[in-house]
Amino acid sequence: MKILKISILCLLFIASSCGEENTSDSNTTTEATNQKSNESFDARAKREIMASLAIPVNEKFSMRIYKEYINADTIQDAIITINRLEYAMDEAIKNNRQAKAAEIGFTGNYNYLFYYDGALDRISNPIFAPSSPGRELDIEFKSLVAPTRKDLIVGYRIRNSGWKSYFSVFNDHDMMMVFQWKWFDFAGEDHPEAFVHEFEENPNQIPMDIAIYSSEIDSYTKNIGDIYTYVPSITKKKELKFKFFLDPVAKKYRLYPEFAKNLPKKI
Repeated sequence: MKILKISILCLLFIASSCGEENTSDSNTTTEATNQKSNESFDARAKREIMASLAIPVNEKFSMRIYKEYINADTIQDAIITINRLEYAMDEAIKNNRQAKAAEIGFTGNYNYLFYYDGALDRISNPIFAPSSPGRELDIEFKSLVAPTRKDLIVGYRIRNSGWKSYFSVFNDHDMMMVFQWKWFDFAGEDHPEAFVHEFEENPNQIPMDIAIYSSEIDSYTKNIGDIYTYVPSITKKKELKFKFFLDPVAKKYRLYPEFAKNLPKKI
């Protein structure tokens, strides 16, 4: 009988201990959930993006958030940009290619953007923007594909050239790149190139056309200083060089056939 009592007491103790462990686990989970629900959007974005890109806690990087109503609903969305210049330089040192990397402006996958869909409360996978990380991505919003939503224009640098990539949201939630073209090139050299991107109505469909005019940099001088802080002033001065329309099936901008003659000749 004494042995039976001891056995029962042991079972009660084990059951009690398991209950305490379950309660402790439950409390820990609840605390973690509450902590996440109470964190700011900036903190949440930083946490999720650092995990997505495997950014170590001791790395210095920049994060910027641009809030806008991007798709057709009434819930605010956001574009989040990440710049990892320090990581780019560390990688060059680690691989013993500092001189070569500096020569090409450390160009690589060190600038990223993420799309936060407010309706889904979800941050997208990273969208890579191969470019020189000496300058962060420039962000601009414009209604191009439809007047009820905003499209994204991303400016970036590759050495001494500037480019623009255009993104639009389809099916309410899918962000896709629809167009990409040069803005300027050979800055700081004798004969720079410059282009003006303009948006013109299309009589046959709602999405606007993108017109590219060749131009010149205003009051140009070769002494431009730091290429990554340099922002040229470019106004339309010359002829229409290219014109593109949105192909709604391919979800890409296509060149009007009559402008194909202006494309660079293949060597």
